Amino acid sequence: MQNPNVKYIKMPNGYFCLFYRENNTLFLRIYANAGWSAPQILADRTASAFSVCLHGEICYVLYSTMEGTLFMTSSKDFVNWDHRPIMGEIANSSKAKKFFMIPNEDTFHMIYHLPTESTGIDSLVYTAFRNGQWEKPYQIDRFMPFGKTIFLARRLSKEHIILYYRTSRNTWSAREMLLSPYAMGSLTPMIQAASNFVDISIVNDTERIHILYIVRGMFRTQVVYQYKQTTAISTPRILWEDVNCDNCLIFFENGKLLLMWTVNGQPLRCISETNGASFGAVERYTGNFPSQCIKGEFVGADSIELNATETYGDISKGFTPFLLTGRAPERAPVQTLFYEKENSPQPFPFQQGEWSRSFQQEPQPRSKPPQTAVPDVDFHKKQLEELTDLLAQRSDEIASVNARWKAQVSRLEADLAALRQENETLKQAQIVHQAQKRSPVHLQYVQPQQVKQALKKIQAGEYVALQAQENQHTNVTLAVNQAVPQADMEE
Repeated sequence: MQNPNVKYIKMPNGYFCLFYRENNTLFLRIYANAGWSAPQILADRTASAFSVCLHGEICYVLYSTMEGTLFMTSSKDFVNWDHRPIMGEIANSSKAKKFFMIPNEDTFHMIYHLPTESTGIDSLVYTAFRNGQWEKPYQIDRFMPFGKTIFLARRLSKEHIILYYRTSRNTWSAREMLLSPYAMGSLTPMIQAASNFVDISIVNDTERIHILYIVRGMFRTQVVYQYKQTTAISTPRILWEDVNCDNCLIFFENGKLLLMWTVNGQPLRCISETNGASFGAVERYTGNFPSQCIKGEFVGADSIELNATETYGDISKGFTPFLLTGRAPERAPVQTLFYEKENSPQPFPFQQGEWSRSFQQEPQPRSKPPQTAVPDVDFHKKQLEELTDLLAQRSDEIASVNARWKAQVSRLEADLAALRQENETLKQAQIVHQAQKRSPVHLQYVQPQQVKQALKKIQAGEYVALQAQENQHTNVTLAVNQAVPQADMEE
């Protein structure tokens, strides 16, 4: 995430300037032919909010004091500075932690933020200095500040800027503005993530807006790339997944798109030669890298086409930047859009001669020149091995998940069988209970074997009684038959 206490400026002649705030003091360092100059005190008792910009030969620095007063200081030679307090309604914005300044010939534009009545919600405000006074501030939108970065802004041309800010906790949007004549574009959502954002870096060219960001889940962080072209947003592309990812940075170099981030302080790099359509393998960066890495805002003069909006710095080396000066290869002039008019660079007062060296990444140690196409084969082999390892890892994860699901399904089936058995027992008990209610005599539950024995006894008793009754009937019949002949004889 950007550190608000560090700013870097690239000047038209190739010199590099560094502003940083340490112990409530604002310092300035300049990189020239002899190297970095000694720190120069620019202001004392300063608050955390300060902003820098460059217009023509004049460098402007806006800062706030511990007492809450806003000051604007300017200089042509980076030695003699003119400090003036800012008056008007903008003077009440001393609580703002970030300003974005756009100076022109007759107007000084400024964008900043102010707190609102809602906690965690700020107001994005625009104002301009014309005819010797500040105009009434105008609210652009309400947004959620993103940590110390607050919001991001980029100057596309002389009167054309683009703002990036969070419209919700997990949504980043963009809004374009024309400063003269004043016109504000509609809000365009760019990216939305399910997890919280850790860091974000944005760079744009004439075709696309390239976005590199880091999101943190419950246990891991992911490095994700997306681009926006016209109204379409690309599918999120996960480049890396680890425990502790931070300090993502995206920039152009020699026609290539470079993506960098740190994992536990170690730098990783990924390169795209197709403007974000495809990427090479993620590799560890082996060049000189800041031992105590921070990230600061990177701005430039009107006539310079920047390859990044931020850059790394090294706290242990006086905030010196990760990008160093070097001889850049010659390249054809870039065709600009119809609204871009680049002015020719103007020499600075302290410049002694032409200095054509530009700003690019520090070169890595030279390796032996390739003799055949073996490096391409080795590269593809390495990429294939990495993909194979990743596939094996994913297969193991899928197998582990399937095993856990099978175990859970088995437990659920056992629980279901137990519930069915218990339900059947309850049904039988209910049937017996209903039968007892319908019977006139209280019946006792007996075992099936006892019931069979009782039936046998009852049948045996009925048979004995029936046999006795038949014998009695037979005896009566015999007696009657004997009595009838005797009566006939007597008559």
